[in-house]
Amino acid sequence: MTAEPQSQRVHLSQALAQRIVDELTPALQENLNLMDAHGVIVASNDASRVGTLHPGAREAAATNSVVTVEAGSARSGEQAGVNVPLEHRGMVIGVVGVTGEPANVRSLAPVLALTIGLLFEREAELAGESQRDARDRDLLARLVYGARPQDAVGLLARRAPRLTGPWQLFAVVDAAGAPGGIDATAAARVRELLGAQAVVGALRGVLWVLAGGVALARGSGSGLDAGAAALANELSAILPTASILHSDIAATDASLASEAGTLAALSTRSALWAVGEVRAARTLQLRLVAAHLPEGAAANLAVLLDGVTPGERETLAAYLGSGVAAEASRSGYAHRNTVRRRLASIAERTGFDVRVPEQAAILALALAAEQELTYRSANKVHSAPIGE
Repeated sequence: MTAEPQSQRVHLSQALAQRIVDELTPALQENLNLMDAHGVIVASNDASRVGTLHPGAREAAATNSVVTVEAGSARSGEQAGVNVPLEHRGMVIGVVGVTGEPANVRSLAPVLALTIGLLFEREAELAGESQRDARDRDLLARLVYGARPQDAVGLLARRAPRLTGPWQLFAVVDAAGAPGGIDATAAARVRELLGAQAVVGALRGVLWVLAGGVALARGSGSGLDAGAAALANELSAILPTASILHSDIAATDASLASEAGTLAALSTRSALWAVGEVRAARTLQLRLVAAHLPEGAAANLAVLLDGVTPGERETLAAYLGSGVAAEASRSGYAHRNTVRRRLASIAERTGFDVRVPEQAAILALALAAEQELTYRSANKVHSAPIGE
């Protein structure tokens, strides 16, 4: 059989072997020994035997066959018992030895070897998961928080399997405000769902998911947009109390780095969207601009709305979102004439007319600045650093 790469093997270390022996011993009346592939006892519930050579175990490992030692024929370092090769992924990595009259322990030894083999298999899975988690977290940290996010794109090309573009980045935030945010347990669940076609990691309480073209297109015959929506739904199903912020689909290295910077800044302001909501980052660009405003500049903009009533604010936001009075009327459950009167009143109170694009932009930023100041006051933060 082809040898397994060394990096993927489970090493029969003394610490791991002894831990397994200690876990199983309370349920046994017999002595249990674990030997390495050279026949050296590395773990035992008889401490005096650890480090000694067991000839029968060496033979069992070399021939990959069960070796029985009878009391009358035991060699130096042996005791009566049964020695069963311990295999991991087709390779003999050690030997399980059960001390006792062979007739009494012959049926028990293979069962223990199977049990210990399963424990080692699980150990290998955990080791693999831990290594992948560390690699994913490093790649995401470089992409989202690093000074040179393009370096992370280079890691994608060297990843096995490669994560080819186009890409889409998701920031999953616990908008319910659980202490510590989203942790590694949630990351493991998402990683299991998406498999190798996504980079997943929890950083600073935010779960980051970078999906490649294959992951976005899976299960979707309607192209990447539909695949991305399906992925967001799957994330919502796993984390129903979380909110999901996602980038646009990035086709180039530069656009992916740019989208990552935008999401990094917005992810710190989870109050911008509701629990369970899925939002595109581009719909919050105005709030991102407001987040970077110095305190004085934000206050100067917000003061423009001092004389505007709550009803007029609601109408203003609805109109700015659509640019059509009829749409603002439907969204605010107000008559179209009421919408027009409110917009006229806003122009009179503020000096800015929403029908003039440049003046509408100022009013939109004033609304965003007012919301940002409320957020800063509630969370005791200041403006977001540029390039965060």
